[in-house]
Amino acid sequence: MSRSQHHKRLAWFTAGGLGIALVAVIVDVTLPPGETLWHMVAAPEEDGGWKFVEIDGVDVSDGGYSLGVRWGEISGFHDGCNSCGFEDLDQPRGALDRSMICTLQACEEKPNDVLFARFAFGTPQMRVENDRLILSQPGHRAVLVRPPAR
Repeated sequence: MSRSQHHKRLAWFTAGGLGIALVAVIVDVTLPPGETLWHMVAAPEEDGGWKFVEIDGVDVSDGGYSLGVRWGEISGFHDGCNSCGFEDLDQPRGALDRSMICTLQACEEKPNDVLFARFAFGTPQMRVENDRLILSQPGHRAVLVRPPAR
């Protein structure tokens, strides 16, 4: 009598691997562009979109200032008129070869644009306190909140 060469453990191991691969593909297809499953699991709590409410004690909540954080670094911002995003996120902030892409709409300057620019173009320290993101640089502080869900 001949005996077949079936390996049940190998079959279960292969099926499990294929199942995990299928789940990974489904998650990858359903995530927003630029997001990964690893980022959703391991990203710092400050990652995501934030809206400025106060800069150096000045209420700027009506200015439309906001920024995006990815892996603990500013990845882009909106000044109430134009949006800018940084390419080469693997390069450190302030690196000379890190490029920025912006929309180029003609905008009227607002009184708090100078306050906002300190944080949008700078390298502030970040920390999350309760539901607020606090950005700080020597002599300056900004408070941001998550924008309301649409």
